[in-house]
Amino acid sequence: MISPYRSPMWGLATTRWYPHKTQNYVNFIYDSDQFKYPMTYQELINAGIAYREQTEPEQSLACFGQAFIIEPDSAAAFNNYGNTLREMGLPQRARPFLEHACLLDPGMATAQFNLAVTILLAGDLKQGMQHYESRWRFEHLNGMLPNFKQPVWRGEDLTGKTIAVIGEQGHGDILQFSRFVAELRGYNPQRICFQVGPAMTDLFASSSHFNGIDVFASTDTLPEFDTWSMLMSLPIGLGTDYQRLVSPLWYIEAPKGSVRAWQERLGPKTRQRIGIGWSGRKDTWINRHKAVSFDHIVDLIKSNPEHQWINLQVDASEEENRQLAKLGVGQYPGTISSWGDTAGLLHHLDLYIGVDTAVTHLAGALGRPTWVMLNQYALDWRWLLDRDDSPWYPSAKLFRQPSRGDWAAVISRITQYLGWWKN
Repeated sequence: MISPYRSPMWGLATTRWYPHKTQNYVNFIYDSDQFKYPMTYQELINAGIAYREQTEPEQSLACFGQAFIIEPDSAAAFNNYGNTLREMGLPQRARPFLEHACLLDPGMATAQFNLAVTILLAGDLKQGMQHYESRWRFEHLNGMLPNFKQPVWRGEDLTGKTIAVIGEQGHGDILQFSRFVAELRGYNPQRICFQVGPAMTDLFASSSHFNGIDVFASTDTLPEFDTWSMLMSLPIGLGTDYQRLVSPLWYIEAPKGSVRAWQERLGPKTRQRIGIGWSGRKDTWINRHKAVSFDHIVDLIKSNPEHQWINLQVDASEEENRQLAKLGVGQYPGTISSWGDTAGLLHHLDLYIGVDTAVTHLAGALGRPTWVMLNQYALDWRWLLDRDDSPWYPSAKLFRQPSRGDWAAVISRITQYLGWWKN
């Protein structure tokens, strides 16, 4: 196939997009025989999706680009092309294609959601969060938005009122965005109710950042309230952008009982303690990109035996646990049943090294030194691009793959930094 980097269709992504000129571009490309593939529109879409599954985004672009040449009014083709560019770490190039998909089909929730995360990846938090409201019509979240009779909060004065904030999506999302709940105090509410999963209530109830905020489990019935907001919608009402993002060194504290329990389990400290995690949920597509192979983790531990390594990968396989035991890595099965338990362990670590998971977000929220190993392809928007720090977590340092799938370089760089860190 012809490389999409050398094709006129790639040029569309690097220039300003003029929807009214689309047909002129399409005619120009379509008249070039070298860009014709012996496949129908649907076959091209299917092939592009298949190449994505095989992590061959350049071939996906070639297929999706030819598809919108054949069907210039296909929102799906433009959406797939733009989303592929976003997954390749090119959000500025992706945006015009996704905007055009939304223009062609204003009701296409997938294109609207992809546009939102593209804007967020590019670093525009304020506009991106506004677009991110489209999540409630996207895939597994479709139909999950609560249907409360009270109005949604969008920045109004809260004097004498009770506001309910509803936690949403994954634990990492809740940990990252929970910082915004305390900012509601500036709107003078009578009461703030914050609802999260049962395994997280002890974590927030024990943190001084949430003093005066009533924490409820998702299994509890909320008291009467006057207005409400989903947790990840709070930045809209607060008018948050990266210039005004509140990033305290820490805003979550481990429960005191958990801290004491882990102190007893760990015993006296004789070496620097480093926690390690290398995978997210193993049943997800994204995990194949963000998870570090266990062999690399073994290499990292073997290269740095002078530290006390502690496993925080609670779903490690029996074989992985067996190998870790041979390396002398600390393992504490059956001791973690809540996020408060995890926070208690992290409290005693000198450093946590992990991938993009909820544990990593917790370590950052606790203000613990946190080194994040990041994939180059299909990177989550919240880690942004081309930086080794995070506006969300001052204690975090980011170790990015220099090229797609290159975890060896990441491990090598971490080993180098550990040499400096221990001295």
